[in-house]
Amino acid sequence: MFRPAAIALLWLAFACAPAALAQSPSAGVSPSEAMALEAQVKDIEQLAVTAHWRDSDRKIGALASRLDALTPLQRHRIDYVRLRNRALAGDQPAALKGLAELLKQDLPVPLRVRIYTTATSVAANLEDWPRAFAWLNEGLKYLHETPTEAARLLGAASYLHTLVGETGRARELALQALQIVEKQDDPRALCMALSDVGLAEDHAGHFSEAEKWRHRQIDACVRAGDPVFIANGKYGVGKMAAAQGRHEEALKWASEALAEFQAVGFEVGAYSARLVIAESLIATNRQLDQAQAMLVDTLRYYREQESDLAIAETERLLARLAEKRNDIAAALAHTRQAMAVSEAVEVVARERRLAFLQVQFDTRLKEQQIALLETEKALAAVQVTANKRRQLMLAMGMAGFLVTAILLSILLRRSFLQRRRYRWLSEHDSLTRLLNYQQVRKLGAEAFARTRASGQPFTAIVTDIDLFKQVNDRHGHAAGDEALRALGAWISETVGADGIAGRSGGDEFTILLEADAAQAQALLQRLRDRMQPITVFGHTFRFNISSGVCQAEGQAVTLEQLIHEADQALYQAKDEGRNRVVRAADAAFASAPAAGLVVVGSGIQFGRHASERCLSEIREAQVVFCLTDPFALAMIHGLRPDVVNLGAHYAAGKDRRETYREIDAAIMAEVRAGKQVCAVFYGHPGVFADVPHEVVRKARAEGFPARMEPGISAEACLYADLGIDPGHRGVQSMEATHFLVYDRQPDTAGLVLLWQVALSGDLSCTRLHAEREGVQALVDKLLRWYPPEHEVILYEAARLPIETPRSQRLPLCDLPAAHYEEYTTLVIPPLRALRDDPAFAPGA
Repeated sequence: MFRPAAIALLWLAFACAPAALAQSPSAGVSPSEAMALEAQVKDIEQLAVTAHWRDSDRKIGALASRLDALTPLQRHRIDYVRLRNRALAGDQPAALKGLAELLKQDLPVPLRVRIYTTATSVAANLEDWPRAFAWLNEGLKYLHETPTEAARLLGAASYLHTLVGETGRARELALQALQIVEKQDDPRALCMALSDVGLAEDHAGHFSEAEKWRHRQIDACVRAGDPVFIANGKYGVGKMAAAQGRHEEALKWASEALAEFQAVGFEVGAYSARLVIAESLIATNRQLDQAQAMLVDTLRYYREQESDLAIAETERLLARLAEKRNDIAAALAHTRQAMAVSEAVEVVARERRLAFLQVQFDTRLKEQQIALLETEKALAAVQVTANKRRQLMLAMGMAGFLVTAILLSILLRRSFLQRRRYRWLSEHDSLTRLLNYQQVRKLGAEAFARTRASGQPFTAIVTDIDLFKQVNDRHGHAAGDEALRALGAWISETVGADGIAGRSGGDEFTILLEADAAQAQALLQRLRDRMQPITVFGHTFRFNISSGVCQAEGQAVTLEQLIHEADQALYQAKDEGRNRVVRAADAAFASAPAAGLVVVGSGIQFGRHASERCLSEIREAQVVFCLTDPFALAMIHGLRPDVVNLGAHYAAGKDRRETYREIDAAIMAEVRAGKQVCAVFYGHPGVFADVPHEVVRKARAEGFPARMEPGISAEACLYADLGIDPGHRGVQSMEATHFLVYDRQPDTAGLVLLWQVALSGDLSCTRLHAEREGVQALVDKLLRWYPPEHEVILYEAARLPIETPRSQRLPLCDLPAAHYEEYTTLVIPPLRALRDDPAFAPGA
C-alpha cells in the first residue's frame, strides 16, 4: 500500500523537464522528416510536464504508426513519457516494471538519470524500498556527468532520506539541489528545487520556514508555467498556515490549490487539499456539514488506496469534528481508528528504515565484491604475460582470497558484535550498566511466576540515594552521575547472579530476589558495607541509601503489587529518618489495605506523560475516579474497566462550584467507607484545580492518609513548545477572571500567563465557552500597560501524539475576534527591558 506522503515524491519525479538528447536519424528517413519527428517527440516531452497527462498520451497514440521511423533513443524517450503517464493514471506496478526494463537499455546519461529519478519515486510509492534506495544510489553515481538532471535526483534523494528519518541529510540535499539550479537560467528547475526545500522544512517541523519557501516556489512556478506545482505550492502554504493556527489563510490557499489540482486532473493532490480545507473549517467552527462530507469522501478514497498515514490524519480530523459537536462516543471511535492505523504506519516506517540500512550494507558489500573481481582480473592478466611466474601469482591470488575472507569475517563479526551491543543497550541503563526498568519487569515477571508455581520465596527491594538532590546541588551533576554509577557497580557486585537488579529511574533502583526477606536484608547489609566515599574533581563525599523490602505473601498476588509495597516501605524508611531498611511486613500497610487517598496527574498526553507511579496507583487502588479528557479516560478504562467518570457531574448552565462539591462528596464517600481511593485529574492535579486540594485537605483533617502525586501540566508543555525559559525574566501566572476582577498589575518586564481566557469575567461559574464581551473586558484592562499592537500568543497544548500544539501569534487588540477553547492560555511576552535596582547600584 502507498501513502500520500510519498506522493509528494511522485510530484518531484514527474516534474523532470526534457533535456536535449540527439541521435542520427533512422535509415531511410530524410533529414526534413527526421527534424519533424524530433519536433513531435519534444512536443510530447513538453506536454508531459506542462499539461494533463492525457494530452501527451494522445500525442503518443497519434505517433504510434510512425514508431518504426524513430531512432532507438527517440523510442526510449517516448517509452519513458508513456510509462510516466501510466503511473500518473494510477497503474504504478505496470509503470515500475516498464521503467525497470527501460533501464536495461543503452541510454545517454541525462535520460538514464531522469528515468532513475522517476523509477525511484514510483518504487517508493509502491513501498518497494530496497529497489527505491538501490536505484537512488545508482543514479547518484552519474550526478557529475549530468548537471541538468542533478537537481531532480537530489530532490528525490532528499525526500527518501526524509522518509527514513534522516531529516538533516534531507534538508542538506534539497539545499544542494537549489544551489545548482540557481546557477542556471531555468525557471522550471528553480520551481522544483524550491518545492524540495519547502518539503524538507515541512517534514522537519519548521513550519514558518517551510511557508517562506512555498511562497518562493509559487512565484518561480508561475514564471515557469507549471500548473501542478503552482497548485502544490499553494497547498503547501495552506498546510503551513493551518499548522501555525492561521486557518482563514489556510482555507483560502487550500481552496485555490483544490481547484487547480482538479483542473489538471491530479487526484492525489486534490484530496490532500481537501484535508487542509476540512481542518480549517473545523478549527473556525463553520460549515461543519461541508467538512463532514468532505472528510467522509476523503476517507473513502484513502481507504481504497490503502493510504494508512492519510487515513490516520482523516480519522483524527473526524474525531476533532465529533468533539466540536459534543459527540464524545464518535470522537473516541475515530481517535481509536486513528491510533490503530498510526501503529501500522509506524511498522511501515520501521520497515522502510530497515530497507534503507540494508541497501547501505549491500552497497558496501558490492563494492568489496567489485574490488575482489578487479583483483582477479589483474591476476589473470599477469598470468597471460608471465607464465613462468604462474605459481607466484597463484600464491598471490590465494593470499588475496584469504585476505578477502578474513575481511569478510571481520565485517560479519563486527556486524554481529554491533547487533549484540545494540540489544544490550536496549536492555540496560547506559549510566549504571544495570538492567533498565522494562527489562527488570520482564525478567522479574518470569522469576516471580516460577517461584509462585514452586512455592519458593520471592522478595522485592526498592532503594534510592538519600537527599540525592543535595548531592547535585553541592557537588555538581557530574558528582551525581558518578554517585549513580558507583552505586550501580556496587549493586551489581553484591547481587551478582543471585537476583535481578536494575535502575528504575532517577536515583531509584529495584532488586528482585528468589529468596526470603531475611536474605534480602542480609544482601542490603553487604551492599551498605561495600559503599565507600567518592572523589570527583578533587572533592570527596559520601552518601547513604534507604531501602524498602517486601516478601511475596498472600496479599501480594502480582509482581506489580509486590514492588508497590516495597516502594511504600521505602517511603516509610524516608519518614523514619533515612539511611535504613524497612521491611513491608513490619509496616502497618502490609497486613491489609488501609483507607486512604492518592491524587495523581494524568499529564496532558496520558500515553506519554503518565508516570509509572501514576499507573501503579491506578492499578492498585480499590476505587478509581477520573476527571480527564476523553482520550485519557479511554486509556484508563483499559487499565481499570470499573473507573468512575467524574465528568458526569458537569451540565450546561450548572454552577461549577456545585459540581466541585458533588465530586468532593463522591470521592470522600469511598474514603470514609474504608477503601483505598485513587483520583486521576487532567495535567498536574494541584495546578488550577479546586477539587484535588480540597479532598486531600478533608481526608487529612479526618485522619486518613492522603497525598498528591505531580503530573506534567499545560504550563510545563508551554515552556517546551514555545521555547520559553521562565527563569530568564520571571513569570506571573494567574487565572484570567482573577486578574480581571482583582487589582492585579502585570510585570511588563517579565512573562505573563493568563489561564482560562475563554471564561474571562464569568463570576457565575456556569459558562463553558468564550464570550466576546468577557475577552474584550480583559483586553481593555491589559491596554493600561501594553500597546494595542503588542504581540501575544494563544497557546493550547497537544492532547494526542498525532496533534500539534497551537501557538497563534496576534496583536493584543485582535484577541476578542480570535477562536478559543475552554483550555486556551494567553501568553504575554515581556514588553520592556529589565532595569537595575538603584538600591544595589555600586556605591549605594
